[in-house]
Amino acid sequence: MSFREAVEKTPGLENAYQIGLQALRARDKPHVDPEDPRGLTGSVDIDTAFQQSDPQANRWDFGVAYKHSNRANDVIYWLELHTANDSEIKVVIKKALWLRGWLNGIGMPLSTFERDIVWVSSGPTSITLSAPQRKQMAQVGLRYIGRALRIPTRRANLDCYQRFYCTVVPA
Repeated sequence: MSFREAVEKTPGLENAYQIGLQALRARDKPHVDPEDPRGLTGSVDIDTAFQQSDPQANRWDFGVAYKHSNRANDVIYWLELHTANDSEIKVVIKKALWLRGWLNGIGMPLSTFERDIVWVSSGPTSITLSAPQRKQMAQVGLRYIGRALRIPTRRANLDCYQRFYCTVVPA
């Protein structure tokens, strides 16, 4: 199943699929830097799609699909563009927990794809991740990656436990 097909089969996202990075706001697009833009297969704005049905939740922002040259299927980069300072760590962790719960529920059609859950700084960065904060982020499969998501044409091989706890394995 393609990313587009999975999005269209997901309740609440039936009409949310966009080509390339079109689901992202103009100010957010510069935070995604694919090595080969032709690999971008689509995007979806999760936050907007569920704003009315789940207004009080800490919803995740976007899903961006990319077809790597060494993968048979799309990889989804679950992207949260959020202020990167110490006071926001707990908020982004709550958002990642929301995403995981959603993927295990009505977002199930999108849960079968290889994925990364990433936090990208949407502005000035003043974050000092302590060991407990890093552990909490790792427990929900969340990685803070700085000011931009750089997507290589070839994806590194990963050793994953339940698709949430991943480490790079030498190729």
